Amino acid sequence: MPKQLSPAREVVAKFGGVRATARMLRLNPSAVSRWMMPAKKRGTGGHVPQRHWSALLSHAKKEQIKLAVNDLVNLK
Repeated sequence: MPKQLSPAREVVAKFGGVRATARMLRLNPSAVSRWMMPAKKRGTGGHVPQRHWSALLSHAKKEQIKLAVNDLVNLK
């Protein structure tokens, strides 16, 4: 897996996959799938769109899923 696509893949995996993440954010699963696609293929290049960070972090806290802002931007 290309390194630049890993932040989105890791975040989606923590929430149980594309469909579960999409359902939680009230998005179409194809939108979440695009997070893991290269930018040249109309994806986000592995980036989780910042507009979803708050909901992801809030849900993670509620469900006791280990997630930090650094996980969203791959600052490890």
